Amino acid sequence: MYESILFEMSYDLHERYAQLLTSALHHLDADSSKNDMKDLLIHLIEDMRNRSKEIYPLSYQEYGLPFAFKSYIKQVEKRYGVKVDLADPHKLNQIFAHKGVLAFRLLQITLKLILEYSETDYVEIEVDQLGILFRYKSYIESFSSAQEELLELLQKDLDIEMEFIRRKDQIEWRWFSAHLVQGGKRDDFNCNCR
Repeated sequence: MYESILFEMSYDLHERYAQLLTSALHHLDADSSKNDMKDLLIHLIEDMRNRSKEIYPLSYQEYGLPFAFKSYIKQVEKRYGVKVDLADPHKLNQIFAHKGVLAFRLLQITLKLILEYSETDYVEIEVDQLGILFRYKSYIESFSSAQEELLELLQKDLDIEMEFIRRKDQIEWRWFSAHLVQGGKRDDFNCNCR
């Protein structure tokens, strides 16, 4: 239900409202003395479309998780001024097969928390057959309890585990399949992430 509401809101922002503003922009073209208004409308249209992509990735429905997450990364790079390097995005389908848009939400929230709380200028994301690893520098100790509760809910819904390791200012935050832990295949993982 919640995701369908977000989808409708995103669609309205991206298509309907942006179309109305584009129409207003065409009317302004006739009057060259209104360049400031034109620049403002151009900025507003772009900002609304970027925001709609963050609310719900319309590209997810058509192109899938890797494309949607890459598109989201471009948006947050612009917004936060932080370089995000994603290697092998196509492997996301192997890790999160049949997880739906919840997988996108997990990746989105993880990256957003890193960018909002870590004060880092670079995030490296690696995807392999075991999971996805976010690597970045930060001296921040923890997230708010509300954010931790959200992560726990996503973790439960997606049946995945989390590992959070700090080595001085270097942080590695990994999400991986819960069955790997239950099956004993990843004994070197410290699953107690708090």
